[in-house]
Amino acid sequence: MFRFILAVFSLVGLIGSIESIDYCTANLCNGGQNVGCNPPPLSGGSRCYGMSPAVVPITAALQSRILDRHNSRRSTIATGGLYPFPQARRMATLQWDNELASQAGHNARSCQFAHDQCRNTQEFRWSGQNLAMKQFYGQTLSVESLIDDFATMWWDEYKVTSTAYIDRYPSNYVGPAIGHFTQMASDRTWKVGCAMQNWIQDGLWITYYFVCNYSFTNIIAQPVYVRGTTASGCTTGQNPSYPGLCSVNEVVQSVP
Repeated sequence: MFRFILAVFSLVGLIGSIESIDYCTANLCNGGQNVGCNPPPLSGGSRCYGMSPAVVPITAALQSRILDRHNSRRSTIATGGLYPFPQARRMATLQWDNELASQAGHNARSCQFAHDQCRNTQEFRWSGQNLAMKQFYGQTLSVESLIDDFATMWWDEYKVTSTAYIDRYPSNYVGPAIGHFTQMASDRTWKVGCAMQNWIQDGLWITYYFVCNYSFTNIIAQPVYVRGTTASGCTTGQNPSYPGLCSVNEVVQSVP
C-alpha cells in the first residue's frame, strides 16, 4: 500500500559560496526566514525524533537522472511535441546547482511536508520549489523509481493546464494543481537542486520526502515560457542531446 502527497510553491509577485553565506543576515528574502538560517542538523529536525530519519544521498547518478527527467520533458514541450502546448522560443537546458540542493536539504531534513518561507540564494532571488512525498509499507521501492514517479506526477499536471496559462500564469487560481508542471516547464528556470529524506512514520509507513529548488518560480501574470519557433531565441545554439533546448552554454536571467 502507498500514498502520494505533492505541493508547489509560487510567488505572487514579491521581489557566494554555500559555506560563506550567513543566511540569517543576508538580505535574500522579502519577508520570512531563509531556510538556510539555523537549518536542521544532519541528524534531522525536531519532528524527525523517534522516526529513524536518514538523508538520502543524491549521487552524481541521481543528479543526472533528475536532470534528464526534467530536460527530456522540457525538450518535448519546446519542440511542440506536447499537444496542444506551443513551441518554446528559448527553453534552457536545466543544470544542477549545489547551493539550491543544499537549501533543499535544509527543508527535507525537517521531516515536515511543507514549503519553507524562503530558499533564495545570492544568485537566485526568485527561487521556486516542488515537493513530493510517498509513504508505503509491505514493499520495497528504489530511490530511482521514486524520483521517476515524482517527476511524472509533477509533469502530468499538464493534462489539466490550460494553454492560456502558459502565456499568463493565473491569479487566484482555483482548480486542480498545475504549478508543479509549470515550474518544470519554466523558460527562466535553468538551475535546479534537489534533496531527499527518509523516515518511518507511525512505526509503519516508510516515508520518502523529495524537495527540488529551482532558480526561478511561477510568477502571477507572467508567462511560464515564451512561445515561438523552437529554439529561435537561443543565442548559443541547441543542445544536441535534448532537441529544442538551448545549449548548456546558454545563461538565462532568472528574474521577472
